[in-house]
Parts: sequence; structure tokens; C-alpha cells
Amino acid sequence: MAKVEADEPGPAAGWRKWAALAVLALPTLLVSLDLFIMLTALPRLSASLHADSVQQVWILDIYGFMVAGFLITMGNVGDRFGRRRLLLAGAAAFGGASVLTAYSTSPAMLITARALLAAIAVLIAITLRHIPPIGQAQPDREAEPEAAGHADPAPIMPGS
Repeated sequence: MAKVEADEPGPAAGWRKWAALAVLALPTLLVSLDLFIMLTALPRLSASLHADSVQQVWILDIYGFMVAGFLITMGNVGDRFGRRRLLLAGAAAFGGASVLTAYSTSPAMLITARALLAAIAVLIAITLRHIPPIGQAQPDREAEPEAAGHADPAPIMPGS
């Protein structure tokens, strides 16, 4: 196998790789837009739901608390049920939880719906973490052991 110089560009990505990247980026975009939308809508939401200052803090902060708390748990769920299935189910559930959040009638309902959104967002993020890189060539472990990280340790061992 020929070595590629660092200055040489690799093969160009085809339309299938770009489409796969767009599909994988869409759930991440939904999750990242949530906080921006909430920050923009909080003044009007707090006025219409009659939320006091403590409830406003919980409306914003419950998302981060739930994300931090569910990272390990949702990783285990992804291992048990399959990441692709959970990614698709999580994207649909995130949409449903967003509708529940949009039609909240009280601050407590909004806080609970945002907690559900955060748990689903972690599920989506965890499943995306373990998808292999798109288009990255996997090293041939039999042909080139150095490429797979199995180099001969003799040159770095003392006394060799």
C-alpha cells in the first residue's frame, strides 16, 4: 500500500457521504437549537405562565442538570437496545417532547417537559457518539500492523 503525503488531498466525498452527514447532523441541530429558543422565549413564557424567578431558573437549568445526570445511564441504554434504533426513536420522541413543551400550561409542566427533552437529547448524543466516522478508511490489520497500532515494540524497549 502506498503512503500518502500529508500535503496530498484525499478522495473527494460523494453525495452519499454528504447526505449521511446531514442526516446525522439534524438531531444534533435540534438539540442545540432548544436552548437558544428557550432563552429567546423565556420573557414571554414567564409572563404567560406566571412563572416566578425561581421557576424561570428551573426552566432554564433543568436541561443541563438532566443532561449531566443521564450521560452514563443513556450510554447503557444504547448498548442494550442498539444505537441506530435508539437514534431514530430518540429523534421522534424529541419532536413529541418538544410539542409537549410548546403546549405547557404551567411552569411545573414546562419544567417536566424540558427534563424529558434533556433525557432524550442525551440519548441522541450518545447514539451519535458511537457511529463510526463516515468515509474513514479502516486500516488493514493483516497487511500493515503499524497502521492498526500493533507495531513491533522492540525499537523502543530498553536493551534491544
